[in-house]
Amino acid sequence: MTKTRKSIPQKTKALLQQEINSQCPICDDSNVDHFEIHHIDENPENNASENLLMICPICHSKITKGDISEEEVRQIKNYLTLKAKGKANAKSSNTINIKGNVANSTVANSISAQTIVYKSRSKPKMEFADGAIGKKAELKNYIKHLIDRYNEYKEGDVGKSKMNYAAIWGIIKKEFKASAYQIPETQFESLCLFLQKRIDNTKQGRINKGKGHKNYSGFDDIYG
Repeated sequence: MTKTRKSIPQKTKALLQQEINSQCPICDDSNVDHFEIHHIDENPENNASENLLMICPICHSKITKGDISEEEVRQIKNYLTLKAKGKANAKSSNTINIKGNVANSTVANSISAQTIVYKSRSKPKMEFADGAIGKKAELKNYIKHLIDRYNEYKEGDVGKSKMNYAAIWGIIKKEFKASAYQIPETQFESLCLFLQKRIDNTKQGRINKGKGHKNYSGFDDIYG
């Protein structure tokens, strides 16, 4: 029996667009006017938000043809869900309190402040905030492992002469509104999925996945 495609409410469409920050979560295309909504379980009657993903037409076509697997799509949706939850848990004040002499103070801030004004010739020492990824060696080291692997594979894509090894750090900061090690621990899994997806989408990453080879070690493989 043919399943009937149900109309998706405009409010749901707006939330899906907000979820992807008006960029295709697969290829980063931002021509949102042409975006389509994919039913992850291929059931057009299931309009539950967790079953819907807004993407560009080209990536939608790749999913339909099987070039992008359902597992990859679910991983992307899972990442977006975790990212949203992490943002909700990471709300904090933009006020930074500095105790004592500025020259001998320590500033710890898990997200970022809008403006920091120093009324001294020297700046306070910056440290990782309590609850930040950088505060725990195993979390920090695993993120460094993923970043190093991404840069290794990306170099293979663009060539050593054109490689910008610092770019991924800026991409992370833009995505999470904080430098990698200052991101709250509550967003660790979300950051891991973000980096793993980028590794898997490199040329070498796709070749390895096609052969059934791992592109990176899992956190539990190292610290489990």
